Amino acid sequence: MMQLVTSTLVLSLVSSVALAENAATPTKHPFLFRTELAARHQCPDDRIVWANTTSHTLHLRGDHHFAHTRGGFVCESEARAHGYRGPTTHA
Repeated sequence: MMQLVTSTLVLSLVSSVALAENAATPTKHPFLFRTELAARHQCPDDRIVWANTTSHTLHLRGDHHFAHTRGGFVCESEARAHGYRGPTTHA
């Protein structure tokens, strides 16, 4: 019985770590996140924006490019430190 409980706890821990790793984008852009929640955990006091990795432009929620281009969620100040411009809004 104790072995079953231990195995279950280990499996849960491994699953949690795997989920956390999946929230980050590939190492080419380590400051980008696949989910808005993951970015929020990284910088709770900063504005979360969408970073378009093709144009190096930032987009705000409500912009039609927000989460619809190649890129990821990012803390605005961190993206600016990496040379991203914006945020921009499109009509």
